Amino acid sequence: MKKKDFVVLSIYEVHMASAAILINGEVVAATHEERFSRIKMDAGLPYKSALFCMKEAGVRPEDVNVVAMLNESYSPNGVSDILFKRQATYSVQDWIDENNRYWKPRLIEKKQMESFFHIMGGYERIQNQYYGLKDLDMDAGPGEISETFNNIRKDAVERLLCISKKRIVFVPHYLCHHYHAYYSGNMRGRDIAIMHMEGYGGKYNSAVSIPTNSGLKVIGGTDESDLGRLYTWITLLMGMKPYHHEYKLMGLAPYATKSEVEKSFKVFESVFKLDNDKLAIVYNRRPSDLYFFFLEQFRGHRFDGITGALQSILEKWIIEWTKLVVENTKCRRICYGGGVAMNVKANMLMSQLDDVDYLYVPISPADESNVIGAGYWLTEKNILRNGGNPDEIPPLKSPYLGAKFMRQEVYRALNDYGVNEKYHLLENANQKLVAKLIAEGWTVATCRGRAEFGQRSLGNRSILANPSQPGIVNKINKQIKYRDFWMPFCPTILMEDQQLYLENPKNIISESMTIAFPVKNSYLSKLQNVIHSGDGTARPQILRREVNPDYYDLIKKFKSITNIGALLNTSFNLHGEPVVNSPEDAIKTFLKTDIDAVWLEDILVSRSPVSSDHNE
Repeated sequence: MKKKDFVVLSIYEVHMASAAILINGEVVAATHEERFSRIKMDAGLPYKSALFCMKEAGVRPEDVNVVAMLNESYSPNGVSDILFKRQATYSVQDWIDENNRYWKPRLIEKKQMESFFHIMGGYERIQNQYYGLKDLDMDAGPGEISETFNNIRKDAVERLLCISKKRIVFVPHYLCHHYHAYYSGNMRGRDIAIMHMEGYGGKYNSAVSIPTNSGLKVIGGTDESDLGRLYTWITLLMGMKPYHHEYKLMGLAPYATKSEVEKSFKVFESVFKLDNDKLAIVYNRRPSDLYFFFLEQFRGHRFDGITGALQSILEKWIIEWTKLVVENTKCRRICYGGGVAMNVKANMLMSQLDDVDYLYVPISPADESNVIGAGYWLTEKNILRNGGNPDEIPPLKSPYLGAKFMRQEVYRALNDYGVNEKYHLLENANQKLVAKLIAEGWTVATCRGRAEFGQRSLGNRSILANPSQPGIVNKINKQIKYRDFWMPFCPTILMEDQQLYLENPKNIISESMTIAFPVKNSYLSKLQNVIHSGDGTARPQILRREVNPDYYDLIKKFKSITNIGALLNTSFNLHGEPVVNSPEDAIKTFLKTDIDAVWLEDILVSRSPVSSDHNE
């Protein structure tokens, strides 16, 4: 490290706990605790993630200028969330029990309640943590609980990472979404508006900011933009798991019939309104409790109509909000983040508005990316202190910020699981070979290079397949992913072919599967396996060679065989499990499924022998 380097270690502790290292504004390492703990959307101190980031970046404890921790304080309920790993480990029944045992008596029946912590399990429910909790008294007052837990968090960083607690800075949650949305992308300038929307964000759960000479400036916001929270509780109402399965409702929505959507839409229609002064969506008629209000209102409504109406009301208000922001700021280029920005269909409609010249949605815009935003925020402040221009902060160069593994680690994992004895191994497997296998209908999983950051695999921890061959979707769903039949798969499309396949007149480049696009009618058959059959859209990763040369070259080889510049790309994991991280994870998943082959660096493990023809 150079003496003048400015190093930020960022830590996020709630659902999808994550860590990142930025050096002079460049993100050099970032990952998620779930990849190491194997608990999907793990919560709590991301100790292993932080250690990984420091090691990967070559950063010693004494090199870290500042540690960013999100949220200056947590309410007692927020502390319980972390200690219980609520968003990670709750079952659907746990969520229902919580609503019946705590929220209904408190919010609807107006009863004096015992604390959330004790009602939902108390000290016995605390999951394994890296915190030292001996001084935490969850029967104390809210202020004392918050202050004590803050000190516990800082002590844990000092004890485990050997970084002085004096270097810890607390960063506002909502603001990190703005910094990630703006600085991760290539757009800079005073003609840009930054928007964010999420379920819970502290002071604001939606806000609007603009770049200024003294950094990003929030010009409007509210804590009443509860479209994200609405999506969460309707997910539970549909019998699915909040914080995990909201995307399933988005996927189901296009299949709903018009009459059923119209019926359910009327229930949603009057709940929200626009507030011109706050530049925000706020409540028009606020229910006492979202879950129980809609549970009652939707008696006799069909499940598909409810999901279709939910998506429609989200789209309606996102569109109206965007128009309001453009009208008030005169900014026609938009950067957009927050958990609601994971809704790629609403993002598509935003991008299509005549009011919007360009829409940028950063990689994985939900809470996990706040570790990147926090790093940008502190880097910006450091640059301004030194009289610099924060617009010189480099954009995110690559999504591949996680773990990588050497060949010997692959061999060790193969030997540990006896793979050599049961399956076929081929060394020096290259793009040409694998492209031929995929073209013939093989499903090939990859564990190569550095792992991607975020909730969507981008080629290095992916299951890849032919986007045009009939039967592939059914094969993956039944034999590998075990997921709901209505959920579509997504493509990776070569940059030079995206205009050929997609309706994208503004040439919006979505490199991390964050915006959906209509697929041109002439390619609906060739790309049949990566299109949502309910509406003819796709959520692509648009790939430039400089971002991932190995993956790009694989698709180029596939194109030379099939004349299709795209692959089906879905995350390499079982349903309900985190994306694989290591060769060991990859082999364990391979053994539990009927994936045809797994590609570990340059070693191909397959169920069937690879014929000599494939090597030609």
